[in-house]
Amino acid sequence: MSGRDIATQIKATFNFRKNMIKNKKRLRILITTCVILIVAVVGITYYSKDIVVEYTEKHEELNIAKNDLEIEKEKVEQEREQVLSEAEIIAQTNLYLVEENIKLQESLKLAASVGVKPQNYDEAEKIESAVDYSKLEYIGEFEGTAYTPSVEECSNNLGYTASGKPIIAGVSIAVDNKYWKLGTKFYIEGLGYVVAMDTGNAVKGKYRFDYAVFDRDYALKLGRRNWDVYLVKE
Repeated sequence: MSGRDIATQIKATFNFRKNMIKNKKRLRILITTCVILIVAVVGITYYSKDIVVEYTEKHEELNIAKNDLEIEKEKVEQEREQVLSEAEIIAQTNLYLVEENIKLQESLKLAASVGVKPQNYDEAEKIESAVDYSKLEYIGEFEGTAYTPSVEECSNNLGYTASGKPIIAGVSIAVDNKYWKLGTKFYIEGLGYVVAMDTGNAVKGKYRFDYAVFDRDYALKLGRRNWDVYLVKE
């Protein structure tokens, strides 16, 4: 074997070993990379499992909260409908009470105007609206009686009040003008709106009034009693 052949074999052997070393390095790198990837995948899988569990729990909690909100919404809607229904009933009741209040005041004025009429008198104006307490100021409990503009009670039947105006049954009241100016308007619960138009010897004191009617029996029936009185705020 020539020297050239030997050199060629040695070179070939060297190259083979060199390639083997390179392949071993590559294999180590590949194995290390695979191990790292496996560990990473396992870690990600484990972590992802916790995330999935947590996400599932959160999703279930959100579904429960959503269902609770739907239930509360239905309750609110039911309560709203109930409140609206009650409000409608109250509104209808208030309307009925307003109408009844007007009818009552009209009836009282009509009852007061029935009887023997004096020479001069006016008719009470028609009631157009119910009592508006926001325009009233409660001034106390008054002792009230009723009188007729007759000769027996007023020494004449002319029908003129101390204010100089004709008497109005169911509207005119006598007061003590030391405390109340003639023309002052009041609201008396149970009698309606009245005006201080007259005075009388028996009407003394701040908390006293005499209610004008045309029928003696009606006046006696009203008798002497206490009434809640309000001042009409102009």
